[in-house]
Amino acid sequence: MKQKIYIAASLAAAVLVVQACSSSTSISSVASTAKSLLSNSSSSTLTTTDITAALKEALTLGVEQGVEILGADGGYYDDVATRIGLPEEALVITENISKLPGGETLVNSVIESINAAASDAVSDVTPIFTAAITGMTISDAATILAGDSTAATTYFKDKTKTELKTVFAGYIDNSLDKELIGSVSASSAWNTMTSQWNKVATSTVGKLAGWSEVNTDLSDYLTEEAVETLYTKIGEKETAIRTDVSERTTALLKKVFGSN
Repeated sequence: MKQKIYIAASLAAAVLVVQACSSSTSISSVASTAKSLLSNSSSSTLTTTDITAALKEALTLGVEQGVEILGADGGYYDDVATRIGLPEEALVITENISKLPGGETLVNSVIESINAAASDAVSDVTPIFTAAITGMTISDAATILAGDSTAATTYFKDKTKTELKTVFAGYIDNSLDKELIGSVSASSAWNTMTSQWNKVATSTVGKLAGWSEVNTDLSDYLTEEAVETLYTKIGEKETAIRTDVSERTTALLKKVFGSN
């Protein structure tokens, strides 16, 4: 607890100095306040540089783990917790699969294909994360330190999601058109399945049953699901580093997160 107080105090002091440089506040006054903050905390060898570097390191490890797990063959599909299912709008298809010749096989093919597409895409987005990590400031670190067990991941998400989705979508589109299972691509399997379903849905029988056409943009849906799952994996690693001693695999992580 004492170490946490010192960390918070030293970060607060650093932020005050940064703010003083861009305002009319007297730097000497800020320095006095900073000194007071630090004198009221326990002594430690930790510096704001240590703390910021440790948070960057935790995020880097989270990214590395997330990319390694989800970017591997079957990375998304093999784990039920990360497997991307069909869009909610397609539930009517799976609920009435017997209405489609070979429907169950087709649905399974689509699910396997879209998950393979996500794994294919995730391995090439590390530079976006790296840029966000490099850009973390002392002020960012102070906010993260005061946050919950996934505060660094939340910061990461705020800084990267828009760009990540834009870039990720390009990889997803290419992946969806690749022949991944036999001669079937994710997009062709999806289009075949929805096309067959829509014929049934718009038929007299389908209309009487109250069925609706499915016109989901698979690329947009898959991109959102894949990105959110990756953030979840990064958050799991951050939480582990904060709470599990065995996850602090470097000297810096042990130094900064080693005392509660």
